[in-house]
Amino acid sequence: PTSIALKYMRNMHFYASTFALISTFQSASSLNVIQNFFKGGAKPAINLAISPISKVDAWKAELLSAVSNTENGKSATLEQQAQVLKIVGDIEEACPPPETLLSDPDVACKLDGCWYLQYTSPSELGSEDQFPDAWKPATKDDTSENKITTKRVGLSGGVNANGINVDTSNRVTTQIIDVKNSQVANEVGLDFGKVRVAGSFRMSDVSPRRVVVAFNELKITLDRLGGLEFNLGFIFAALALARGTSDSGWLETTYLDDDVRIGRGNKGTLFVLTKDPDAVQP
Repeated sequence: PTSIALKYMRNMHFYASTFALISTFQSASSLNVIQNFFKGGAKPAINLAISPISKVDAWKAELLSAVSNTENGKSATLEQQAQVLKIVGDIEEACPPPETLLSDPDVACKLDGCWYLQYTSPSELGSEDQFPDAWKPATKDDTSENKITTKRVGLSGGVNANGINVDTSNRVTTQIIDVKNSQVANEVGLDFGKVRVAGSFRMSDVSPRRVVVAFNELKITLDRLGGLEFNLGFIFAALALARGTSDSGWLETTYLDDDVRIGRGNKGTLFVLTKDPDAVQP
């Protein structure tokens, strides 16, 4: 009698466990998979695919690691620049910003605020065969943007505003965007003070993710002289008169989330910015 009781209890435990397992699956398809399993049918396949979002998160971590200790890109070797370009290309292809980036206020608000420039580098490193770059700027005939120079400057570890270069290596460099008022400002902290270049922007008629910037403010602040300021905005006014346009350049956002922004400029420069100033090692 004891052995019969034990056998009965084991069977009841097996059926109870099986019922509990089946009960956790709500859909008929899941129930069929489990029934087939106990009938000796095909075993369910396990999907080990990584979602695009998970891939992008991994690439972002790899990107921030790759741009660390490069002095904002100035001391990056050709190998490091190629690695960054490859990671950026993967991110841009997997998760481009929506085409409503600048036209939808609910989306554009992600651009708002203070961003910290962490890396600048040319997008073209050599031959296309050796250093492929899938991203190509959109073009259009009969647009005022064609007056904006697209001559490559090969700039690393610096920013260029209408031909004015500022070295940003080992410098705290911020970009403040005010979407509501269509204003942008770049500020570079220097040993003697600060350089600020600012202006207005408008949405491009060539690409929905591109803004055209018209700089009109150039201010140098000398902290060692009690905050003495020099306003040199007239330089941009003179350049606009000579070129026949107030458009200084354009910047296209090719990736954007709450933490990281990637952009491409009209002179072929690649930019990586973060919301956290300490997101990378300088």
